[in-house]
Amino acid sequence: MQMFLFRELLGSVRAKSAIYFLFAGIFLFIFLGSIACFFVISPTSVTRSTEGQPIEEIRVFFSARLSSATINQWFLDWRERDDIAALRYQFTEERDGTGASGLFVVTPTDPARASALAEEFRGIDGVVDVVEVPRELAIEGPSVSLVIRIILLVALVVTIVASLFCFRRGFQELLTSFSGEIRMLRLSGVADRIVTLLVVALGILTGLLCGLLLLATLYLLHRIALSNVDAFLLFGGLQSGLRILAVGMAGIGLGTILGGLSGLLGASLLHGRDFDPLP
Repeated sequence: MQMFLFRELLGSVRAKSAIYFLFAGIFLFIFLGSIACFFVISPTSVTRSTEGQPIEEIRVFFSARLSSATINQWFLDWRERDDIAALRYQFTEERDGTGASGLFVVTPTDPARASALAEEFRGIDGVVDVVEVPRELAIEGPSVSLVIRIILLVALVVTIVASLFCFRRGFQELLTSFSGEIRMLRLSGVADRIVTLLVVALGILTGLLCGLLLLATLYLLHRIALSNVDAFLLFGGLQSGLRILAVGMAGIGLGTILGGLSGLLGASLLHGRDFDPLP
């Protein structure tokens, strides 16, 4: 019987009540989307760029077969060179090494001549690898500014208030169209909680649909973000499938809860005189 009554309730939806429910769903979707933005917008970050930068240091890895005397002599000789500004010894255990026993970290005096210096090191017998390390250039990544946070918070407040208002007006129009059936149900002895459950179920269904729409939208944006990383730098969280799934599932749960609360708000209208069995 409850399914039959629910279908009858949906059949009482008219153009005016449908418009209110449509706008209520839109505002609820925007509310859920605003919450999701807090989890998909990238925090303040710093990226490192080395492309095109001058050589800052040269790492000279030498063979494990070299004697300590040879390594010490290299250190003393290289330290006196005019084209080397700084020189230090480092064990390869401190890095993801190549199997050599150690390395020299060389800071060239003139970065422009670092490549020539590296080629000279490569030609020395006992050197197994030479790595040129460019200078790191810090680049500020996208950040969530205070203005964006304020805009999102304002959007949360405005959309939830607008959604509740539209839900109330939509239920008011719907229940007015369904008032005759409600009076007949009450005259026939049907408990008031049955009608209340029908109204709440309609609110839950609307909220659930909004949550599912949010999940589908996030997944679509996730697929687009994976193929257009540069275009979605501000929304770095869209690249994480697990985060998208978590935010989407949370949106479904929150949308269902808010839809149920909206249904309770609509059910409160059933106490009006228009629904008395004997007006």
